[in-house]
Amino acid sequence: MSLPVVILLICSGIFVGVVNTFAGAAAAVSISVYTALGLPIGIANGTNRLPVLFQVGAAAFNFRKQHLLDYSIGLKLGIPTAVGALVGAEFAAVVDPSLFVMLLATVLILLLALLLFSPNRILKGNGKPLRGVKKLDYLWFLLVGLYGGAFQIGMGYVILGLTIMGMGYDVIRANALKSFIVMIYIPCTLAVFMYHGQVAYAYGFVHAIGNVIGAYVASKYATRINTRLLRWMLVVFIVLTVLDLFKIISIKNALDNIL
Repeated sequence: MSLPVVILLICSGIFVGVVNTFAGAAAAVSISVYTALGLPIGIANGTNRLPVLFQVGAAAFNFRKQHLLDYSIGLKLGIPTAVGALVGAEFAAVVDPSLFVMLLATVLILLLALLLFSPNRILKGNGKPLRGVKKLDYLWFLLVGLYGGAFQIGMGYVILGLTIMGMGYDVIRANALKSFIVMIYIPCTLAVFMYHGQVAYAYGFVHAIGNVIGAYVASKYATRINTRLLRWMLVVFIVLTVLDLFKIISIKNALDNIL
């Protein structure tokens, strides 16, 4: 792995770590970088699970230290999510790459619409009192796991929507719960992609370094970071990724010229 590639992975990882700390959905950037470096879409999708694992592990640890993490609820919701994620990951690992590209492009377009609409308006909560887990929640999180296992992109918004709007959690405790739930199911999906040989370990681990740095910077200098700028930068990345998936542009060719 050349030095320019290492720098690209770390720098993009820092951006991903910062964006995911404040908003989420920056997995689109990771996949775009991996494919631009020549990884097939399936391997890019599998490799993306490595930096996510490090990122949510660090976040869950910090939330635990602050006594903001509800382990009981997290386990109850994390187990059905993991079951669904195993099925979703297996689907993503074996599905025809051209079909997966179309599905991923659709997900990114929907996510783009969400970002432009501004999800913060949705995730303010609805004033419900905090409640426990109901039977229907198990089904919802099983379905969420199916999506997360296959795509991962935007999972933070989905889990926050269910825990804040549906269960009445405040944003901070919902984020703690989100990190713990993702930490439970991500190793399951990673194992599936590892079994199918769809993980580029060197790229994943180097990118993870940037993710951890970005998450640290975001938490330490939260008041100084322009979150609106981050959101619009993410919008640009998603638009470029969609154009690349439809072969309207080639990020890989552009990157080859630079590197």
